Order: sequence, then structure tokens, then C-alpha cells
Amino acid sequence: MIARLRADTRTLPILALIVVIFGIFASHNATFAQAGTYAAIFAIAAIGLSLLMGNVNQISLGQSGFFGIGAYAVASLTTTWNLPPWISWPLATLIGMLVATIVGLGLGFIALRFRGHYLAMATLAFGLICVGVFHETKFLGGAIGIEDVPYPSFGALTVSGYPAYWFAWILALGAALLTLNLLRGRSGRAFEAIRNDELAAEVLGVPTRRYKIFAFAYAGALAGLGGSMYAAFLGIVVPDAVSVQLSISLLLMVVLGGSGGVSGALIGAALIGFLDISGHQFENTREVVYGLLVIVVVIAAPGGAFGLIRSRFKSKPLAARAEAASTVAATPIAIGTPPADGAPLAVSHVTKRFGGLIAVNDVSFTLTRGTLTSLIGPNGAGKTTLFNAISGIGRLTEGRVEIAGIDVTGWQPHRVAALGVGRTFQNARLFGEMTVLENVVAGAFRTERTSFGADLLALPSSRRSEREATDRARETLARLGLEPIASTLAKDLAFGDRRRVELARATASNPWLLLVDEPAAGLNASERSALTADLLKLRDAGMTLLLIEHDMRLVMSISERVMVLKFGMMIADGKADAVRNDPGVVAAYLGTAS
Repeated sequence: MIARLRADTRTLPILALIVVIFGIFASHNATFAQAGTYAAIFAIAAIGLSLLMGNVNQISLGQSGFFGIGAYAVASLTTTWNLPPWISWPLATLIGMLVATIVGLGLGFIALRFRGHYLAMATLAFGLICVGVFHETKFLGGAIGIEDVPYPSFGALTVSGYPAYWFAWILALGAALLTLNLLRGRSGRAFEAIRNDELAAEVLGVPTRRYKIFAFAYAGALAGLGGSMYAAFLGIVVPDAVSVQLSISLLLMVVLGGSGGVSGALIGAALIGFLDISGHQFENTREVVYGLLVIVVVIAAPGGAFGLIRSRFKSKPLAARAEAASTVAATPIAIGTPPADGAPLAVSHVTKRFGGLIAVNDVSFTLTRGTLTSLIGPNGAGKTTLFNAISGIGRLTEGRVEIAGIDVTGWQPHRVAALGVGRTFQNARLFGEMTVLENVVAGAFRTERTSFGADLLALPSSRRSEREATDRARETLARLGLEPIASTLAKDLAFGDRRRVELARATASNPWLLLVDEPAAGLNASERSALTADLLKLRDAGMTLLLIEHDMRLVMSISERVMVLKFGMMIADGKADAVRNDPGVVAAYLGTAS
């Protein structure tokens, strides 16, 4: 993620310089000026689609619908209003973007029900519906569309022909800068977490559904802005111009340029824009050329043109990152404050069935604040299923879960996390395409205090939030001795390091209740010793811990209380020595005494 943002930051000024140089060159060539203007218009829409696909992992084949909404809003309103041109176009554009945003919110809600190719089909249907509405609506001109759309004008300047080139590129580069601001902030980190592992992001406190909807709305707004410029520049809007073919062209721009970065959208739009204009004499073979380009890119450069650029901006060397991290002194462990005075965790008669299988059967217990409790049992006993029930992953069949006296039964994971609950997984679920530091920064998500709008405008609150989250992450890494691997991609970590990094990520938000699922799995003796010390430090700082673990020596050495599950039922609950000597536990889990 850092490499991508660094590449975008350094590439955008170069692209802006190319735009200026080309604009000067195109001042005496109407065809080139027109091609450049089209490229800018399509780039605005492509930037939103690039964010949607490359940062949130949501594909859309309906962006032409949003483009058409913006185009028809400007065309219909400016041709019917009796307002000065310098007022009518900006006002109509704002209305078009607002309508596209609202429709984008609606499409985002619908998209939550679909994944993969079903999502693509659903958004394709949206695009087809929009074309049908434009074609059949009389006040929008029906099949012949709307003609004589006035050019925007500001005083003596009319935005048409060559001036439109500069105006369109100012809008495109402005959209690129706003999007880059968004990706740098908390919202961008949330998008990246969703792209890597949606469930892990949710457990860290990211409201994944909300951010997906935001992404659809934002992409819709940018497409609407592109459409408004298209109508003003061309002077006419017809349904066929905003058909599904446009969605495919936008998708092609993102694929060729590279998704997940604003520079890729600009490069892809420029490439397709020029091919569209200059390829009219090859109208019958243009689709063949596009198809061959896609095949070449998929095989030779899956990340597109921007992927090739991004490969030159790797993360800083480990030594440099380690030195930077070592300057951050490890501070005392901070523990969050429970939202209420109730017991940290109270599970009452919890049952979870999967069809005819009872994974958890009428389990009840209450944790004491500031203690370390272990939950043990043979494989398949229902331990992780119980953790999932507590943290909001899946609905209970029966029973009730209370955290700090608050009934959280049926809550989504991000709402549970917002109470100050941390969680690790049986199989470490790190964000593989993010560095160790970025993973731990993502863990601090719920403690950040900024908004989507603040990120978009790069307000001081957004930058302050980013600095504070990064400082907290570095302190966490320093405390666990993980600074040397801070710049390593999570997917490249050894198994034992993955465990420790996940624990660091879970504690970066200063939770007061932590659910730890088999943290010692895959650790060697020295790592296990360090883990033991880390868990005891957390407990001594006042954190309440519930631990699933198969290492009995670890469990018996650090646990103040041990609970035992067998076939989903609680068969023992007490102090470590009492449980260790319980005949039922010995027979069911520790082995029959000789």
C-alpha cells in the first residue's frame, strides 16, 4: 500500500507535466486536442472505477449508467433553465453528481448481496436499465436524445474546443488528487483491509458494508462528473453514447492502466481515448486491437501500466525501517476503558447448530475483569465456534452474549470491536499485500477519529489521525520486538512471525477484552517464551484475556482459570490445578492416566 501511494504521489506530477506539454503541442491540432479532452473526461469516471475494483475489490459494469445520469442532468437542465451559463452548468453538474451519488448508494446496498460474477451481472443489469430509461423517457429526448446543449462559459471564456482540453484536465487532476487524499487516510486503509480480507477487517472494527457502499457512491459521483463534462463538450447526449459499451471501455481503461491507483486510471484513459479518436479509420478492427491489448497486459503485466511503475517504488529497506522504528520508545501498555460496569464477558446458554450438528451446546460462563482465562478441548470441541459467536461472526441458534453488561447478541463484528474487543484467529488472517507496519496501523482503525470527508479533503484531523495511528503501531511493534520486520509484506512472513504480528495488530487499538485463538501454534521455544511474557504483560496491565490453546504447559503456567469443552459442552471449569487433575478432563483431553 505504501509503495502504491508513493508511486502515485511521484507519478502524478509527471503526468501533469505531460498534460501541459501535450496541451501546448495540441493547440494547433484540433484532433489531438479533442482526443486529449475525451481522455480527461473518461479518466474522471475511470478513477472511481479503479478505486472500486483495485481498492475495494468490487467490480462494476454499470458505470455507464452513472455517466449517463450526469450527462442527461446537464443536458436536460441547461437546455430548459433560463439561467446565465456560468450558473447553469455548475448547478446542473452538482445536481447530476448528487443524483449519481444517491443512485450509487442504492446500487451499493444491492451489491452487498452479490459477489464475483454475480456482482458483475447485477451492475451490468443496472447499466442496461439506465439505457432503457434514457431511451424511453420523453422529456430526455427518447431515442434521439438531447441536442444543442450549451457550452459552459465563465465570463468571456467559453469552454469549448481547445479551452475544453484544459478545463477537463483540471477536473481530472483534481479528482485524482482528491482520490489520492482519500486513499492516504483512514478510509483508504479501510478499503485496503477489505480488499485483502473482509472478515479480518470487520473484526478490527471496519464497517465493511458501509465502506463498500461509500465506494460505490464515490465512483458514481465521479462517473456523473465525467458525464456532465461529456454533455457540455459534445453538445449532444443520446442513449447509445452511454450504453454498456461505455462501461466496457472504462473497464478496459482500468485494466490497461492498472487498478488501485489514480495514475493508472489516467494512463488507461489517455491510451483508450487516443485509440478511439485515431482509430476511426480502423473502426472494424479496433475491438480486435483492444482484445489483444488486454491479453498482452494480463500475461505480461497483470498490474497494468501503473503496476510496472509501482514496481520501482518498493518499501524502504528493512534496516532503514528498523532504525526509524527503534527511535520510538516502547511505552507502557495502554488498556481501553470498558463502555459499562458489567462483567467483561457473560455467555448465557449459548447454542450454535449447523444443520443437524450441534457445535456449541448450552454453554454459560462469566469472566472476571483483569484475568487470563483459557478455553481448552480436543479438536472439534467447538472452541473457535464459540469465539465466533462472541465476536459476532455468524448468528447464535440460542442464547445470549453480553460484553460489559451490554447485550451484543446478533451484533455485527465491527460493532462488537467498537466496544473495545480484540480478536485473533486460529489461522492468522493478516492482510497479505500490506506490510507488517500497515497491518498494525489497520489494527488501530477503531481508535481513529476522522471521517470520509476529512480524508477526501486532507483536513488536519485526517493527517493527525494517520500520525497517531502510525505512532501507536510503531510503539506496539517496539514492545513486541517486531521493528526489524516492519516493512516486510505480511504474505512473506514465517508462520511464527505471522502469529506475533496478528497479536500486535489485535492490541494496537488498546482493547480491554482480547480473544486469542491458538497464538502458540507454530512457535518455537524462544517465541513461545516471548509470547508467554507478552500475554502476562497484557494481563498485568489490566486487560481481560480469553485464550484458546493446545499447549498445556503454556495454559497451565499462565491461566488463572481453565474451561474445558468437549463436543460443544462445558465439562470442567476452575483453577488450572483442579482442571488438570479432573478425571473427566484427563480422559477426554489429556489422555487416560496409566
